[in-house]
Amino acid sequence: MELKVKHCRCCGKHRFTRLEQAVDVDPFFARYGLQMVVSSSIDVPLLDWGLRRKVNRLPRGLAEKFNRRLDVMRSRNLLHSLCVKIPFGLCEDCEFLAPWYEVGYDQLRDYYAFYLQNEYKRARTEYQPGFEQLGEVMGSVAEAELRRKQHEEFRAPFLLSCHRHALDGQLHLLDYGGGEGLIIPQLPGVKGDVLEVNSSETPTFAKGELYDVVQCLHVLEHVGHPYNTYQQLMAYCRGGGLIYIEVPIEYPGLASVRAGKLPICHEHINKFCLKSIQAMITASAVDVVYLEEAEVDFLHLDGMTPVIRALARKRN
Repeated sequence: MELKVKHCRCCGKHRFTRLEQAVDVDPFFARYGLQMVVSSSIDVPLLDWGLRRKVNRLPRGLAEKFNRRLDVMRSRNLLHSLCVKIPFGLCEDCEFLAPWYEVGYDQLRDYYAFYLQNEYKRARTEYQPGFEQLGEVMGSVAEAELRRKQHEEFRAPFLLSCHRHALDGQLHLLDYGGGEGLIIPQLPGVKGDVLEVNSSETPTFAKGELYDVVQCLHVLEHVGHPYNTYQQLMAYCRGGGLIYIEVPIEYPGLASVRAGKLPICHEHINKFCLKSIQAMITASAVDVVYLEEAEVDFLHLDGMTPVIRALARKRN
């Protein structure tokens, strides 16, 4: 006895449909994110964190040769690990792919309270020995600096345009879920604040005005209800201000989903495509300024990461 269709947590329409095939959950995320006890087995590829990046710096012919050997190595070296399966759903309207049930904040609370801290790194390395090397770069100052420069290069024209309409001559920017604020653009006239996703405090600056720009980078793929989170972003933005989001592209494509080829569920519980992001923004009654598929460089990954960039303007 199961529901088959319910409201989508991305676009809000009543077309989020339960898939027949359950999805394997990364064992570490199952234990510390979903707070579940593992019960079955799965073979997980042994990843060579960052090695692909070094190989690609070699001359083309030599790099291709090493990459072929890496592919063979990854296919033969598997970590036999325990895991669980959970039901997934697909929105028939916007193609949003995510767990069938909403993952609650209490389930994720322990996981993100220690995220990328030493305790987190030790626990994850027990499940994934290769993470010890990865953890030295992931979330590092060097990686944040690289990410910030990429965001600045893309967004500078939009921020400068918005700065001309700033109420007090300064562009007030809120980084929603931005940790220590290391990816806030360091541009003239930009004043940045950070709000953690689990904070109940309303950030304010002088005179309690709302923000000219709200940015949310690589957060929506982690939350239980992305549409509700997007509504929170809007609540911090003034009329006429900009809301910028960026998420990774991990959606395998509609044909693969229909064929039952579903990605493993890890801390990126939501899988977005251009269609789902556009539907979420449109349902929020804001005007789309810019929407594209692009690539950004994360130091801890093998190469460029495909992402969706979405910029919207809140109506007055």
